[in-house]
Amino acid sequence: MMESVTQYLAEHLVLGLLVLTRLSTLLMAMPAIGTGVPARIRAMLALVLTALLVPGLAPESASESVAAIQNLIDLAIAVAREALVGMLIGSTIQLIITGVQLGGEAITSTSGMQLGDAFDSTSGSQIPSISRLMGLLATALMLLMGGHRILLGVLMDSFVSLPAGRVHFQESMLELLWSQLAAGTSAGVRVAAPVIATLLLSNVLTGLISRTLPQINVLAIGLSLNALAMMVVLALTIGSVGLICRDELLGLVQRINAAW
Repeated sequence: MMESVTQYLAEHLVLGLLVLTRLSTLLMAMPAIGTGVPARIRAMLALVLTALLVPGLAPESASESVAAIQNLIDLAIAVAREALVGMLIGSTIQLIITGVQLGGEAITSTSGMQLGDAFDSTSGSQIPSISRLMGLLATALMLLMGGHRILLGVLMDSFVSLPAGRVHFQESMLELLWSQLAAGTSAGVRVAAPVIATLLLSNVLTGLISRTLPQINVLAIGLSLNALAMMVVLALTIGSVGLICRDELLGLVQRINAAW
C-alpha cells in the first residue's frame, strides 16, 4: 500500500506542483482570503485542494503534457505560466472590489471628508474610511453570494481549457483583463453616482446661500450640509453595492469562459 502511494506521488509530482502553483496564486489574489487569512491557513488550504484536484486531473493529463522533472528550465517556465493563470483569475474579482473602493474615494473627495483614513491591508496604504467600508461590504457580499465557489469552479474549468503544463497565452486573456478593469471602474461610478450628484446639488445650494446671504459663514454651513447629504444618500443607496456586485460577478464568469 505504501509503495503504491509513493509510486503515485512520484508519477504525478510535476502535475501536483503545477496545480498547486495555479491554485496558490489564485488564493493569494482573491479578496478576503489573500490578505485576511494567515499564510499557514492559506498553505494548508492550497495543499488540501491540490490533493483533491490531482486525482481527477491525472487521467486527463498525458505524461508528455507536463514539463519533465529533469528539465528544470521547462519546469520553471511551466510553473511561471501556471502562476500567471491563477493570478489572472483571482485578480479579476479583486478589480471589482477595487472599483467599488474607488467609488468610495470619489465620494470622500467630493464631500470634503478626507480626514478619516483607515489602513487597507490589500493595498498596504491609507484609504478613506468610506472607501474601506464599501470595500469590506463588497467583499462580504461576494462571499455571501458564493463568489469563492464560483472562482474555484472557474479554476477547475480552466484545467479543461488550459491543461496543466500546456498553458498558452492568448490575446483574449489580455482583453479579459482590460474589460474587467473597465467593469470595476464602471461599478465604482455606479456606486458613487447618486451621492456625487447629491453633493453637487448641495454645493449649488451653498453657492446660492452665499449669494443671497453673504453675512453667513458659508464654509461651516457648506461642510455640514455636504456631510449631512452624503450620510443620508449613502445610507439610502449603499444597498445597491450588492446588486452591482451580483451583476459584475455574473458578467465576470461569462467573460472568463469566453476568454478560455
